[in-house]
Amino acid sequence: MPMPRIAVLLTCFNRRTTTLRCLERVFQLMPHVDVYLVDDQSTDGTASAVLSALPQVHLITGTGDLFWNRGMYLAWERAKAGKYSHFLWLNDDVLLHDGCFAELLACSALCEHQAIIAGIIESHEGTEVLYGGTSSAKRLLAPTGVMQAITNMNGNVVLVPAAVFAKLGNLDPYFHHDLGDVDYGLRAQQRGIRVLTTRIAAGSCDRNNTCRVRLWGSTLWARFKKLYSPLGNHPGINFYFRRRHYGWRNAAGYFVFIHLLNVAPDGFVRWAFGSKYVSGKNSISLPILPTA
Repeated sequence: MPMPRIAVLLTCFNRRTTTLRCLERVFQLMPHVDVYLVDDQSTDGTASAVLSALPQVHLITGTGDLFWNRGMYLAWERAKAGKYSHFLWLNDDVLLHDGCFAELLACSALCEHQAIIAGIIESHEGTEVLYGGTSSAKRLLAPTGVMQAITNMNGNVVLVPAAVFAKLGNLDPYFHHDLGDVDYGLRAQQRGIRVLTTRIAAGSCDRNNTCRVRLWGSTLWARFKKLYSPLGNHPGINFYFRRRHYGWRNAAGYFVFIHLLNVAPDGFVRWAFGSKYVSGKNSISLPILPTA
């Protein structure tokens, strides 16, 4: 196969230092990669800082209301005209490990560039696995030295070969902030396209403890305002996702459940579910395999 040409896709908002650190690391590891960055009208000078420090970045101005999924959709729309062999989704809070590109491409090559490869992401201290994907048993997958099948994929670091993009196309812009990555992975599997982890950790980031399902210690109005916001767990978007992948009954049942969960007082929810809806995504605390 000819030398791979990779388009790195990112979206950002008001994280100037974090975004610059991420981009500088990308170019340190692969100087000739093409980067498409959507800046969703940041007010902290992110766009000017990127243009000044890294003028080779393809900077795209967003509408100010894109959030993650629609920002990534726009970046991919701009990049798709290029003759790239692979597209890499990258969250701007991730620091890629040495050898990350080599690992992603090696895993892709083992699948003849016909599979999606999701990088396993650990904490900066290397003590927890935070993202990558979960198994069919909803277990977060830790690196084992071999690729593992993912059921629900996280979009922090994801390599999509051009052949897969030709079959699946872009992210679904119906999703606003979250679920677009999970949806893409499930759509791939429905088309017979495998979704696999890297064999080792691909990068690191901070742990996100935000719970989108329910806002605690708030008024009922504030709770529902958060629920229906892009950073919440919008019931309409969730219904669309669940109907597509799990059917009408599941979608309707969850629609009712999420409203009841947010109507119920904090004490009752904690009594009924413990800490399930208090913190964000789970992590795995165990030794992490070396990255090189």
